[in-house]
Order: sequence, then C-alpha cells, then structure tokens
Amino acid sequence: MFKRRLNQLKHENVGMFDLASIGITLALAICIGYFGGKWIGGKLGNAAVGSYIGFGLGVAAGFMEMFRSVARWNRRLEAIEKQRRSTSEQAQGTEQE
Repeated sequence: MFKRRLNQLKHENVGMFDLASIGITLALAICIGYFGGKWIGGKLGNAAVGSYIGFGLGVAAGFMEMFRSVARWNRRLEAIEKQRRSTSEQAQGTEQE
C-alpha cells in the first residue's frame, strides 16, 4: 500500500516540478539569448544590436517553453481526472450489480 501511494505521489509531483522550473528556464533562455546575441553581434561589428536581437529571441524561446510546460501540466491533470472518473464509474457499476 505504501509503495503504491509513493508511486502515485511521484507521478503527481512531476507536473509540479515541471511548473516550478518555468522561472529558471525563462531566466536562462533570456540570459543565453542576450549574451549569445551580444557575442555574435560583436563578431559581426555591432554588439548592441546583437544583444537586442538575442534578448528578443531569448524572451520568445522562454515564453514558448513556458506555454509548453503549462500545456503538459494540463494534459497530465486531464489524464488523472479521466482515470479517476473511470475508476469511480467502475466502482459505482460494481455496487449497483
């Protein structure tokens, strides 16, 4: 019984950790984009323009990953809810027989 509950908690907490990592992912994407753009811009002769472009790309990449994480979390919640409904319907069907 304890092992089953532990496995259930592991699967439920995966979504929470995925959501908790959004802030770190967003910050890293922005920093990598900014400094990468600055470096490439410096190689091409204009570091300021490169840093602006890199910052914009980093923000876009960070927000895309944020939306993907939220979508994964919603799908996980829907799957859990569907499983709970089917389990409760099976239990009710057994009681009525």
